Amino acid sequence: MKKKVLVTGGGGYIGSTLVRHLLISGYDVTVLDNLSMGGDGVICFLGYPTYTFIKGDIRDSLIVNKAIKDKDFVVHLAAIVGEPACRNFSDDAKTTNIDGTKLVFDSAKKSGIQRFIFFSTCSSYGVQDTNIMADENTALNPVSLYAETKIGMEKYIIENSNNDISYIIMRPSTVHGPSPRMRFDLIVNHFVKDAVINKKLEIFGGNLWRPLMWVGEAGRAVEKVLSYDSGVVNNQIFNLGNTVNNVRKSKIADIIKTKFLPDLKIIHGNEEQDLRSYRVD
Repeated sequence: MKKKVLVTGGGGYIGSTLVRHLLISGYDVTVLDNLSMGGDGVICFLGYPTYTFIKGDIRDSLIVNKAIKDKDFVVHLAAIVGEPACRNFSDDAKTTNIDGTKLVFDSAKKSGIQRFIFFSTCSSYGVQDTNIMADENTALNPVSLYAETKIGMEKYIIENSNNDISYIIMRPSTVHGPSPRMRFDLIVNHFVKDAVINKKLEIFGGNLWRPLMWVGEAGRAVEKVLSYDSGVVNNQIFNLGNTVNNVRKSKIADIIKTKFLPDLKIIHGNEEQDLRSYRVD
């Protein structure tokens, strides 16, 4: 019998690529999404016989309980994502990222879910000594509301877990690459778009470090975790990414110019207001 997975936020940038991977891997997937960013990440899967879509908000307990019923696993991605969105919609960010996450986790625990996977963020490391790789035991140093909400929910899940539910917390690096629901506010995608359209690229804080990962790696990581029983993977935190993909912002621009757009004009501006700089192990 196919294992049943609920993916909250499954219509988003990471969520839609993750859903595609789980469907191909043989899972029965239900997506709960409020479609606040449109339906591109949902429409492409409606023909799959093992795909179910529920339009709704994770702050609605009736909808959440209905979506979780009879599922084996929950992958929780639904959130107001990124510092600009959280800053501009701070009330929604708090009620969604905090209250909504509590509701989803508590419902999963009551429903007997085998494993709860929570997507946090590597931006929780904030400003770090870049001579040292940040691993899962490194002290967190959030510099944004977005990171603060994610750290708060990591603590909530850890403190409120019990023997009836296994949790996994994933901290993905900054993702890039194509997705059914594209985003161009992420550094690599943003740089590529600006370079192609404007034939020039202005960089702020070029010496700051960012850990990068292909967006499809999230689906592979989730599928791998779901394939193990709790005796192998249980109640753990994982950074997602690859150590060799920690790069300075200026290096990203150099790669775009060298590999794809040799005539690209690179302009180094003043220092970036976003002071996050960290490398991840």
